[in-house]
Amino acid sequence: MSVTLERPRSAWSSALILVGLAGLAAALLAYLRATSPPSVETAVAADPKIHVPMFVEPAQVRPTPRFRFTFDPPEALADLRAEEKLDAIVGAARDDLARAALLMHWARAQWEPGMPNPYPPLNARIILRDIRRGFTSGFCAQYNYVLAQALQSFGIPARYVSLLEHEVIEARLPDRARWICLDPLYDAWYADAQGAPLSVLEIHQRAQDRAPVVPSEGHRIPDLGAHLEAFAALAVWLKNDHITSPLNFTDLERYKVYYLDSRAAPRPVPPGALTTAEPLDLYPG
Repeated sequence: MSVTLERPRSAWSSALILVGLAGLAAALLAYLRATSPPSVETAVAADPKIHVPMFVEPAQVRPTPRFRFTFDPPEALADLRAEEKLDAIVGAARDDLARAALLMHWARAQWEPGMPNPYPPLNARIILRDIRRGFTSGFCAQYNYVLAQALQSFGIPARYVSLLEHEVIEARLPDRARWICLDPLYDAWYADAQGAPLSVLEIHQRAQDRAPVVPSEGHRIPDLGAHLEAFAALAVWLKNDHITSPLNFTDLERYKVYYLDSRAAPRPVPPGALTTAEPLDLYPG
């Protein structure tokens, strides 16, 4: 067996090899750049006169909402409806607005406002049980949970809406095919000068325009002008199914969509919050 000793390479040889490899890589990169199509950004920068046509006539554009709202089905709230005898509450209602108003009067009559401490879960049956036995109390939010779930027990979609330091709900009345604002703390719904009920966004816009906003008869609003200032900002909740899909209070911010009104003064929103400037996103269909 023979052994051949390899002479070590000199530092100069290694350096020459590295230089050669670097030159080869540079040449290959230059070739790829020369033969690859330019990016859109590069093309636009090179020729700012590029014209992008409207492929669809604006009148034919059909935007779709970006968000999906969830609600509890009536069967999930059957116990609430039976235990609270809600059918008897709405028995004399002539239409969906009257039915919603009667349920709102009932919710407001269950207790007088107080501090919810400890804060009850977002479950109308537990809220009513714990307030009635004196374990806690409730303010606007608790009235909202009770009323929204009472409405949903009849198959009426109802969702929560956060204003400035106040909470209300919106219900989509089937016979009117539109959303209206219900404010159970103040036992009120709102209308224009002709008596047509208003949504939260419509109240927001009318308050900006100094247009009439008329609360329903028998309301408990102490100062309407001051109260309407709460509608200067709004966030609609996507998640309104707290019985079939419960979650913790600290998770709720993930399910709010803040409306950004270009006519209103900018207001801060929580980091990472969902936002929109399109009413269609809040009022699909």
